[in-house]
Amino acid sequence: MQNQDGYLSINQGETLIKQERIPIGHNDNIILGRVWKDVIPDVPFTSQYVSRKHALIGIEDDHYFIVDLMSKHGTQINNTTIKKNKPVFLQNGDIISLAKGTAVLTFYCYPDSILDATLEFPAAATEHSHDTKGISLNTARREILIDGVQIYLTSKDTGLLWLLYQSNGTAVSYDEIKITVWPERISFENALPDVGREEINTLVYRLRKKLGKYGQYIISVPRYGYMLDLKE
Repeated sequence: MQNQDGYLSINQGETLIKQERIPIGHNDNIILGRVWKDVIPDVPFTSQYVSRKHALIGIEDDHYFIVDLMSKHGTQINNTTIKKNKPVFLQNGDIISLAKGTAVLTFYCYPDSILDATLEFPAAATEHSHDTKGISLNTARREILIDGVQIYLTSKDTGLLWLLYQSNGTAVSYDEIKITVWPERISFENALPDVGREEINTLVYRLRKKLGKYGQYIISVPRYGYMLDLKE
């Protein structure tokens, strides 16, 4: 297999790193963690929810992997919690979440031969727009499709849609929405993020608009929360 150039970009979380891309070498392990006294991990975050040595990213046989280093609040890949001390291979575009979204990164990996090439645009989405009707989420590729056409949402819109989609047909509480979409607002004094109902309602309104005719399937559950009710 040809060499792969991997790097990380930080989507969320306060860090000492200023660069947009964090390269991952072929011979080094990268530690994701929290700054503590004189100890500075390779990717250093400042939040105390992130463990000092939270996770490790390495490479084996030209494949990048991540290991949760027995962190207190866990590591997620594409919204799925990984087991502690068990390597999980990474794929291009994977979303890495530390401590319930306190820190969020995206992993990218391209063959060396691609980096100097001018990329082609993907085949026009309209060519496949009639293959699939409705809302479709591809968990492996982190794609959101509407009638077969990929759409792009903000991180908050995406977080809310993934939560509702995974609970399709089941009501999701306001508290669950707060924790999933706004984990960075959790404080030591309060286990729930400091998010009001009006802010949640505004996010839902915005997501409904972006989903077009399918926005009507996000249903308000009085005094509880919201539910996505996709028809089979």
